Amino acid sequence: MGGFHKSKGIVIELTALLDVIMIMLFWVMMNVKDTSDQVKADADQKVKAAQQQLIEASSEVDAIRAEADSEVASAWEMAENINKNAAENQKALLGYEQGMLVTLNIRYDTDGMLYISNYDEELGKAAINSENEVYTLIVSALEKAGLKQDDVILCALVYDSKNSLYKHVKKVKAAVDRVRTDYRSFYCTYIDTSK
Repeated sequence: MGGFHKSKGIVIELTALLDVIMIMLFWVMMNVKDTSDQVKADADQKVKAAQQQLIEASSEVDAIRAEADSEVASAWEMAENINKNAAENQKALLGYEQGMLVTLNIRYDTDGMLYISNYDEELGKAAINSENEVYTLIVSALEKAGLKQDDVILCALVYDSKNSLYKHVKKVKAAVDRVRTDYRSFYCTYIDTSK
């Protein structure tokens, strides 16, 4: 007897499978909603942080701009002073070319004397007794020459170290240093004629 074996196939219960699919779909939708809420909250937080950084950066830029403006103003002021100083120096050098030089000359006719002249004009002379007297003599000579404290003044101290007493040269140099405190642009060179 030949018989046939009938296969009934696989019977799938769709109801249970649909329930599982619906649960998974609901779970995915809830996770997507939670994730989107979290992403939105993170984005809001990042936007607020960026706005705060922008405000801080803006205030820093304002501070840097104010500092830069101050530095630019200071640089302009320095440039103007440099131009003014350069003009004063040029004026003094032109005067020097025309023989305008304050000369302090230590000579010994009998006693040590300091002669002060400007070009060919004698501005004063006195015995070298003290630094104070020499200082007063130099200042009065500068005033007599019409020189002011902010003028650029070129000066030469001329002496012969073989014949000049060290104490006299020392007193005159000390007086010159004191004059420099009052006349800021008072430049004096020392010329030893014995060398």
